[in-house]
Amino acid sequence: MTNSPFKLSYKEDLNLDPLDHTQAFIPLGEAVYQKLKTAIVQGHLIPGQLLSENKIAEKLAVSRTPVREAIRVLGSKNLVTFLPGRKVIVSIPTVQDIKEVFEIRLLLETEALRRITTQHTKIIEQMEESVQLGEAYRKQGDLVKMGEMNTCFHLTIISALENQRVQHFIDSLHETISRLRSYSLTAEWKIDREKEHKEIVTLVKKGFTEEAVSVLKQHLTTSQENLLTLFAQK
Repeated sequence: MTNSPFKLSYKEDLNLDPLDHTQAFIPLGEAVYQKLKTAIVQGHLIPGQLLSENKIAEKLAVSRTPVREAIRVLGSKNLVTFLPGRKVIVSIPTVQDIKEVFEIRLLLETEALRRITTQHTKIIEQMEESVQLGEAYRKQGDLVKMGEMNTCFHLTIISALENQRVQHFIDSLHETISRLRSYSLTAEWKIDREKEHKEIVTLVKKGFTEEAVSVLKQHLTTSQENLLTLFAQK
């Protein structure tokens, strides 16, 4: 049994905005899928939340058919879980999921950061811009935009590898990483993590590579521990 605050929920209302019907060129099933995926990745639909085809269809003002299609695709991407009795819930990350994702991130991001020198002015500027925008969004209380800047910061680091295969691999993990990040963006967590981003940029600009790598390792380790606590199981 889980200690996590995320558990099967039958009563919570679906936190979904109306479907944007202005983009008529997008197939309805795809539009519903993108809407649900975004809501899951950004944490508006929480892990363990029960997804009713009828309620989703009503909320988005569509029939059940595109909703059913969208849920099937979400299942193929492990964003939802199918339970006995034809129930569907937003997937709950496991401890193993979290450990595997962060093991990959630690390996790739630390190696990438080691390759960033003071001559990589464009990369450093992009990292710095992500930090500045992230801080601005934090002050505005916009966790979604702040999360996007967080993602941008870490993807910029990985870009230093200049490896398209690695980039494609990370892209395939993007939804999982974004989901985990959205669950971590609590009021207490976000300030310290943004400070660490700023510290990493400062050290890189000074050429203190290994010091920057050390901060990044601690940054990722702390994030992993925070998530493991959030989703800890007895």
